[in-house]
This record gives sequence, C-alpha cells and structure tokens, in this order.
Amino acid sequence: MPEHVVSEADPVSVVGPGAVGLALAGRLALRGHPVTLCGRPGSPPVRDIEQTGDLGARTARVHWQDDPARARPAAWILVTTKLHQGAAARAWLERLVDRESVVVVAQNGVEHREQAAPYAPPGQVVPALVHFNAERLGRGRVAVRGEGAGLVIGDDEPGRRARPLLEGTGLGVDPVADFTTAAWRKLMVNAVANPVTALTSRRVEVFADPAVRAMAATMLDEVAEVGRAEGARLPGNAADEVLAWIDARPPGAGSSMLADRLAGRPMEHDGLLGAVVRRADAQGIAVPMCRTVLALVAALDGARP
Repeated sequence: MPEHVVSEADPVSVVGPGAVGLALAGRLALRGHPVTLCGRPGSPPVRDIEQTGDLGARTARVHWQDDPARARPAAWILVTTKLHQGAAARAWLERLVDRESVVVVAQNGVEHREQAAPYAPPGQVVPALVHFNAERLGRGRVAVRGEGAGLVIGDDEPGRRARPLLEGTGLGVDPVADFTTAAWRKLMVNAVANPVTALTSRRVEVFADPAVRAMAATMLDEVAEVGRAEGARLPGNAADEVLAWIDARPPGAGSSMLADRLAGRPMEHDGLLGAVVRRADAQGIAVPMCRTVLALVAALDGARP
C-alpha cells in the first residue's frame, strides 16, 4: 500500500452513527476533515453532531449517506458498528474500500480483521480498541468522556499510517507492540461483564453475589486460557485482576449489552462471548461455562419481541 500522509483535507467515511461513530465523526469534522456518516438505508439523516464532555459543547457539520450503492471509495474508513451489525458494515465496505484505503475497525472483540474481510487485506486494516466513554443522547447528540488514551492500536505499519488521523480526534492514541494481549485483556471484561449483566438485568453490583462471582471467575479463567492459546500474554491471576476492575466501577455502572437488552435492541453476544467459543473450538479447549452462558444470552436475544 502506498505511503499515505494525513491531511486535514482528507475525506473520512464513518460507518455507523452510534455513540462511538458520532464521537469520532464529530471530532474529525471539527479538525477540518470532510466527514461522511454512513447509516442504515432510510434512517433519519444526521448532518450536525452536537458533542458534550471533555471538549465542552461543540457542534460539527458532517455529510450523511444512507445508500451504500451511491458510495465511492474513500482513503480513510472508520467502522464503528456493533459486532452483530457486520452485514451492514460489509455492504458499505464493498463500496468504500479500494487498494489505497485504510480501514480502522473500532469495535469490541478480537476479530477486527475478520470484520473487514474480504474487502480489505490485513495490511490495510487497523484494529482499534475503544477505551473512551461515549453515550448517545439523541440522533445527533453524544457525550464523550475519557481518561488517558481513548484508542489503542497496534504499533505496526497500518497502525502507524492511521495514527496521525486518530490523534486528530484529541482522544489520545496508544500504539502497542502487543495488540493481541491488549485485545484479549479487554475481551476478558466484555465477554463476562456484558452477558452477566444482560442476563440478570442488573448492574455491576451483581458481581458481589457469591454464586455469580464464582461463575464469573470460572468464565474468566476459560477466556484467559483461550487467550493464551491465541498468543495473548495474560498473567495467572488475570481473572482476579478483571474482578478487581469490576469491583472498582462506580455504583450503578452497567454495560452496553445490558443497555441494549433494556432498550429491546439486538445484543452483540456473538462477537464477544461467541468469539471466545469459536477460538476455543479452534484450539481444542473446553469452555463449558462460557458455552452455557452464551447459549442463554443467545436464547434471551432470540426471544425479543
């Protein structure tokens, strides 16, 4: 892929007008980039993004596109859809990606490059972990807060190409040499905290229940074993570290999967816990507790009205 120098005039396409997509699109637009926000066909347009939080209250103007058939190749593409919205994202990638495009996949899980295949080869894909907090307050309104680096990317060739663009968001970028370990550390939290809170319809205080905590510890040990087989350098006490992190969350903290359940939206269980089970099967590792919880949350999602 040819060298790409980031200019503030470079157009950017952001696939997914959720909280993360609005935050990134708005901040890049404020930087001067022409930003196109790509949404579902027929959905109400978003042309102004109002942001509150770390930058104060600011409004950015973006372009709106809801028809993938009318999209043209873009130099920079940010995929911010949730994991269960892969089909919608791929419809856009089919039109937006060419041999010079850089695709930043800012999603949960560990299957970032798989999300962009077959439209972008690995050398054009930048997996990104989102550590800032973004809450969508309305169709074009988002609150953004964060401490430290809001985005974690790999310190490799694609990551170095995208770093100047992402630093323009002002959210902070941390390039890491061992992205695999960083991704599995985050997945340990998401693959357990999300489904447990969604299944129980309770917030983080549910982990104080001894029976729930024991179940979560078993799940975390299973996830850590799979992560290590996948190349992640996770310590022997990784499960205890995650539970301590959960204990430190402020009272009333929930999860994105719980929010989706309460709102009657589909949940991204397949991209989180499902990814663990898929990798476990590929590695020949038994994960009975994770498999059971996945079956339950999938059944719950399938029972939505």
